[in-house]
Amino acid sequence: MEQQRRKFLKYIGYATVGCGFSACSSNNLFDFPKRDRSSEPTQGPPANFGKLEKTNLTIGFVPVTDCAPLIIAKEKGFFQRYGLNVGLKKYPDWSAVHKDLLSWGIDACVALFGLPILTNFGSPKAPVISLMMLNRNGAGITFSKKAWQGAIRASTEYYNFQDFAYSYRKYIKKLAEPLKLGIDLTNSMANYTLLYWLSAIEINPDKQIKLIEFPPSQMVYKLQAGIVDGYCLDEPWNQRAVVDQSGFTVYVNRDIWKGHPGKILATMGPWAEKHPTTARALVAAVLEACQYCDQLENRQSIAQIISRSKYIDTKVNYIEGSLLGNYNYGGFDQKDRFEAIPDFNLFHFQDTDYLKKPNHANYPWRSHGVWLLTQMIRWRHINRRQYPKDADKIIDRIYPVKIYEEVAKALKIDLPSERMRVEPADVFVDQRAFDPSQPVNYLNGFDIRADRSQLFAGVN
Repeated sequence: MEQQRRKFLKYIGYATVGCGFSACSSNNLFDFPKRDRSSEPTQGPPANFGKLEKTNLTIGFVPVTDCAPLIIAKEKGFFQRYGLNVGLKKYPDWSAVHKDLLSWGIDACVALFGLPILTNFGSPKAPVISLMMLNRNGAGITFSKKAWQGAIRASTEYYNFQDFAYSYRKYIKKLAEPLKLGIDLTNSMANYTLLYWLSAIEINPDKQIKLIEFPPSQMVYKLQAGIVDGYCLDEPWNQRAVVDQSGFTVYVNRDIWKGHPGKILATMGPWAEKHPTTARALVAAVLEACQYCDQLENRQSIAQIISRSKYIDTKVNYIEGSLLGNYNYGGFDQKDRFEAIPDFNLFHFQDTDYLKKPNHANYPWRSHGVWLLTQMIRWRHINRRQYPKDADKIIDRIYPVKIYEEVAKALKIDLPSERMRVEPADVFVDQRAFDPSQPVNYLNGFDIRADRSQLFAGVN
């Protein structure tokens, strides 16, 4: 049955390669569900939050597909609709855009999900907050030809995760030196899902893997030069490696944690306090853009827009695969390996087995912050050996959900019934459920972590 399913999905992939988007839209082979509709603004905003304290904003971003909502909000007039004049500032990597935000050089930015947790719980401290989620999923793990020659294949060609894990452990044991894997930054969700995946395979990333940070847009070149053996990154940099025959995608992060957090719209807490009306207008414009980005009929034009030199600066066909849900895992045997993954890029809502209304991608669940905090402690990315007793208070400050909830209500978007969400076992690759009310028990459940001798038996 599983083999038949894969053949069917690959048939769909081959049938749709090269087809014009208008044809794909009218005959939707991927059977995308109906979603909340949002079109380009042709009139005033559906909500007026009052007089803006500031109208000219500078928002930073790094060239990855996850930044599409901010680019579309500017290009399609959503910012203007709310009286905002926004300049988008491109940065080469996440460290650079984060640094400018922390030094008050910009008003807000597309940020890695881990930034607010790191700056509020780590050192040095900074009052970074997350206004909203921009997307879910969106990343993949790409390996070089060396792994292919070592008989490693894409996850879709294995019977199940245990089958893949067994093969990958055998491959790792044969290597003369630790595998070198590239990451964009330590506090990225791409990195945390990579660490989670490796440990689920029963590989200790602290001892058996060497992680190296590079700017996302440079990673393909590092792969080609043999500086890294693979990497875990957001798109379009996995599909670029596949198209250019530089690497193949071995796993997509959606299959590590279905619906995992992607990027956030971040600002400084005092900035939002000083500009409360502007903050709400900003969230409203971006939220409408997120809805626009999740309309199948818009995806082809979105790919063309965000590929421009002032944005991602890459070929359109590097972006299309993930956006159109026609994902190519690639390989080095001259075969395409297309799989239908309609929720690879999830910007607002798709009806999936892990996301049901009224839940949607943009809600800033505090429970996701709890999960990330457990992983930062697990891997010793912050100087804490135990789960902090003031964690709930700090996480409440990091996610000022009142701002988002007011905007969502104004836009007639239903809100989830709970702010802390239990993640069921079937959304994780290792079938390990996450209950945010039990973070200490969750931490103690991991056999592989940075310091196995430490115990997380209480709070400090």
